[in-house]
Amino acid sequence: MPDTLYIEGNGFDLHHGLKTSYIDFRDGYVKKRNPKMWNDLLDIYGDAPQNNNLWWKDFENMLGKVDYESLSKSHNGDALGSMKLRNLMKGKLPPLFGKWIKDVNSQIDASEIELMNEIDAGSLFFTFNYTLLLEKAYHVKEENVWHIHGSVKHPDDIIVGHDADAGQLVKYSQEYNRDQLRISPSYADNINQEALNGAKKVRDRIYLQEDKFNQYCNITHFIAMGFSFNDIDMPYIEKIWSVNRQKEDADWTLYWYSSGEDNLMKKKVIELGVNEKSITTLKWE
Repeated sequence: MPDTLYIEGNGFDLHHGLKTSYIDFRDGYVKKRNPKMWNDLLDIYGDAPQNNNLWWKDFENMLGKVDYESLSKSHNGDALGSMKLRNLMKGKLPPLFGKWIKDVNSQIDASEIELMNEIDAGSLFFTFNYTLLLEKAYHVKEENVWHIHGSVKHPDDIIVGHDADAGQLVKYSQEYNRDQLRISPSYADNINQEALNGAKKVRDRIYLQEDKFNQYCNITHFIAMGFSFNDIDMPYIEKIWSVNRQKEDADWTLYWYSSGEDNLMKKKVIELGVNEKSITTLKWE
């Protein structure tokens, strides 16, 4: 069994020239090809999606932060607002997202990809990406790659969404109403329930696939590439580390891109319980 695990985030695909950012999704698929969905996003989230690149960079988390007042004003009845959010979360977004990423994947030309010498194709890979870049360009065996949120092989089953739980959604709606009562609590409850139904439910996914994480019990080399250790995905990393039996001998290599990212990533890994001396950070050129 391999002793090295690569943890790949979207930055890995971007590093290889694939246009897989949420801004690419917005500009290439939502605004141009699905104006109805674009208008729905503006109704549900107010003006935020219009020109706010930061909103799109944190797209999945933002899906849980509804602009209740905007949504309420776009309908004559509360039930229609709930239906619009339900249709987005469960009906429109996942298939369109799957279609988009499948299109991106089809454009991968393995002969044109500049391969990284740092990648050992015989290792194990835990990836948050949906493309088959590892399999197509690096010829990694399919059984060695775990696409935790699905892949283009089954685009209709891709998982995309926020990970706020019921308590977090209630807190958000209460903060939304802090200065003045802009929406009724009952309306917020209905909307929050629809938002909750569109969550990734990361901890539930971990529980349901508990045994599969045990394949990482003897990993001694952890290498993170293009992964920002964001809060929504950290429970997976916590689980991977918790099952590991080689903690005393394990080392971590963290590839960073933006200024300050190295310290943030290092902090997250230390919070797992990893010895700081076992962590190496490398600038990704």
